[in-house]
Amino acid sequence: MKQLIFGFFILTSFSFVGDKLVKIKINDEVTVYLPSSFSPMTKEDIEQRYESYRLPLALYTDPSRLVDFGVNRSYSRWQESDLEMMGEFYKSSILELYDKVVFLSEGVKEVNKHKFAYFEFQSTVYPENEYQDTVRKYTYIMYGVLDGTTYVFDFSCPMSSQDEWRPVAEKVMDAIKLK
Repeated sequence: MKQLIFGFFILTSFSFVGDKLVKIKINDEVTVYLPSSFSPMTKEDIEQRYESYRLPLALYTDPSRLVDFGVNRSYSRWQESDLEMMGEFYKSSILELYDKVVFLSEGVKEVNKHKFAYFEFQSTVYPENEYQDTVRKYTYIMYGVLDGTTYVFDFSCPMSSQDEWRPVAEKVMDAIKLK
């Protein structure tokens, strides 16, 4: 019985390992690679999860609908040479969005010949009333600038799944291509 339970745990914990990354062209400037099990979010998912007048360029989710990847853009005056300053600005924004933030890594790095400001963190949002639950997430987010446009790449999952999805998030982020 113990072997059966252990085998089930191993299969469910590492089920994503065989899920190869597939190329997805978001637009003429952005190409990403996501696990083949990810699919675009449905209109219903988007309406339930995102309360913004301007939706991201692309939103993908895994079959459980708990692990998400999104691509967004904003037209800003940032230049690639401003990435460190831009990173500090976005770090302040991240700290304001959540009740508690623990940064796992942050900085500026080069991915496929393009520099990005990045943050990898755990966040907690405490309930405001008895009808809400505490929300704990793992997030890996990167910001890149291309021709006056800031692109934002966001990979998130429940904090309880961080050990499973963190290596996948790193692979996804290290495969992003901006033209």
